[in-house]
Amino acid sequence: MLKGSRLFINEDLTKLNAEVLASLRLKEPDLIERAWSFEGKLFVRYRGSDRRETVSFVKYQEWLDKPWPQKNTTASQTYARKVSAGNSNTK
Repeated sequence: MLKGSRLFINEDLTKLNAEVLASLRLKEPDLIERAWSFEGKLFVRYRGSDRRETVSFVKYQEWLDKPWPQKNTTASQTYARKVSAGNSNTK
């Protein structure tokens, strides 16, 4: 019923699992095609592979130690801030 509705059901993960899952999804997007959790376990599909792998607890620290991607400040600005910045000369 939810397919295509843009609604998602998320597991209630431990803080550690949630942080590792976020790391998998965001830190190396060129390497990871997809990352998800199921019944408290983390899974990953690497680009170019057609099978999933379980993320072992031994690999958690490796993913946590990877640097977060740098924000591009102009690209991360919201539309409202861009409009507001553009209108600042009218006062």
